[in-house]
Amino acid sequence: MIMVRKWILNALYAVIFEHAYSNLYLKQNLHQVKEKDRKLATQIFYGTLQNYRYCEAIWKQHANTKQKVPLKIKILLTMSVYQMLFLKKVPSYAIIDEAVEIAKQTKVHTAGFVNAILRKVEKDPSLSKQDPQHTLALRYSLPDWLIKMWIHQYGEQKTEEIAKASNASLPLSIRRNLIDTSEDEIRSLSVMELLQDPIYLYSGGAIYENPYYSQGKISIQDAGAYEIVRFLNPQKEERILDTCAAPGTKTMAIAERIEGTGEITALDLHAHRVQLIENDIERLHLHNVIAQQQDASDLEGFGLYDRVLCDVPCSGYGTLSRKPDIKLEMKPEDMDSLIPLQYKILEEGAKHVKNEGILVYSTCTLNKKENEKQIERFLKAHNDFEKVDEKTLFPTSIHNGFYMAKLKRKEDVHEKHL
Repeated sequence: MIMVRKWILNALYAVIFEHAYSNLYLKQNLHQVKEKDRKLATQIFYGTLQNYRYCEAIWKQHANTKQKVPLKIKILLTMSVYQMLFLKKVPSYAIIDEAVEIAKQTKVHTAGFVNAILRKVEKDPSLSKQDPQHTLALRYSLPDWLIKMWIHQYGEQKTEEIAKASNASLPLSIRRNLIDTSEDEIRSLSVMELLQDPIYLYSGGAIYENPYYSQGKISIQDAGAYEIVRFLNPQKEERILDTCAAPGTKTMAIAERIEGTGEITALDLHAHRVQLIENDIERLHLHNVIAQQQDASDLEGFGLYDRVLCDVPCSGYGTLSRKPDIKLEMKPEDMDSLIPLQYKILEEGAKHVKNEGILVYSTCTLNKKENEKQIERFLKAHNDFEKVDEKTLFPTSIHNGFYMAKLKRKEDVHEKHL
């Protein structure tokens, strides 16, 4: 098992210090681990990322603050503490012995230090008492400023629920292809558990190797993300614009809901991400989707649509359980550049909504500055739109968190915008 844990150490180093994306790193490198060890490797990898600040704080309590610890040894200690606290079937002595062996192979002079620190953690794995907000932030490996913001916006009880959900190990959910795959066909498969058709929980092997995936009968989609598609409520034969579409998951769900009719224009700023949309168009055998490279903040020359979806770039605070590396990178100033961009995309998308057409603004974050406040600002500046509905979907043990607002154009004034 030492080799497995050394692979995990290198994987965590790539994400934490070389800024690799956790999901892409696993997809590209997990094959290097023996098949029988992949589930454990994935659990330790994601579990350490989800609980990084918490586990690091525990071992640091027992370390000399003046001692300089090499980066890889910091990660080794943190992933070892994660295993000691969360892997109940593996005895602490075995975790410590393996950590010491890896330390010898990595930085031989640190082996004694690693052994001493982990032995202290074994005797006392609790956090020292802190301010309640700081303790909550540490317990769920979130920054203090984010906990403070959530408490201000959503209250203490909801904040604790959100924080707990950010560490959940979410199941893999899939979407049935509504065009050519029946509900009975999917429900007959033992690896599928119905949530709300067309969304199912998948408990089988590697999804990308499943013939149902390669044949376009199923697609991966978070159950919460699909709620945005339900919220948009696309109808047959409509013209629909998806302004920030890549990788195309919601676009394809929209196309399937209108049974391959109408016309969907799916945009993204980057060519390589447009290619992701085109790959799914081909896999799902769709003929009503057009993928195009385009800056969503400048849609001059585009026509009018029955429905426009602005699923804008955001801070992603609703997706921390599936993307735990966001926790390591997030800074309060991140939203300073996002908020003006989001508003510009919303305003630009609004110009292309038909009379009595629908405009949906959505994010995968929990932050009223990026969500409700954007809609309030927009409606004050655009009296030709009215709010039809608004919804915050908080994260759970099943799905990520999202915000969505549905606006309707009240009067025919779009000609002056085009």
